Amino acid sequence: MFDFNCDTAQCYGVYKNDNELELAKYMSTINVSAGFHAGDPVNIRKSLLFASENNVALSAHVGYPDIQGFGKRKMNLSTEELQATVIYQLGAIISYAKTFDLELEAIRCHGALKDDINENEQIALCVAEAVKKINPWLNIIVQNPNIKELLEQNGYKAAYEVDFKENTSIREIREMAIKPDTIHFRTLDEAKRAYDIIKPTPINYNRVQGQI
Repeated sequence: MFDFNCDTAQCYGVYKNDNELELAKYMSTINVSAGFHAGDPVNIRKSLLFASENNVALSAHVGYPDIQGFGKRKMNLSTEELQATVIYQLGAIISYAKTFDLELEAIRCHGALKDDINENEQIALCVAEAVKKINPWLNIIVQNPNIKELLEQNGYKAAYEVDFKENTSIREIREMAIKPDTIHFRTLDEAKRAYDIIKPTPINYNRVQGQI
């Protein structure tokens, strides 16, 4: 079984990203931007409506409070500040999703925060604790298998992700020593190339691990 994911609602006000929902048509999970690096209420609604109408799983896409830098700049936040940042964004997407009778499966960090949780054990644990306060069954999507193992050892839910890059193939992903739980896509061409080989299926990460 395969799960494909991409980021959506990565726009704000007059700044639009008209291609993201076209990419989302080839996904089984979409990560909805939660407003701190991108994503305004109207565009978040469009993503949630897409999820409702297309039977895709839902993840919250959270980042540092950095609209101007699109969440790409590292921030030295205290534990209290970081957890408040995560809880605020996660709570917004969960509440909005309920208006469409949708539930979240996971949380995927963006930009500098994504880099930090994959490189810094303390930041990873801090984010995981914030997520657990909202819903202990939500998975934190990470790209470092050692961080995934660390989180699980400490009682948190985690899913392992790999990026589908220009020279990547589904065969290579199948042959990885550590099988991913989900594959992240950024471009329409890459998504179509993978979709032609196998069709993705929405995954409940808590039931299925290492499904590829």
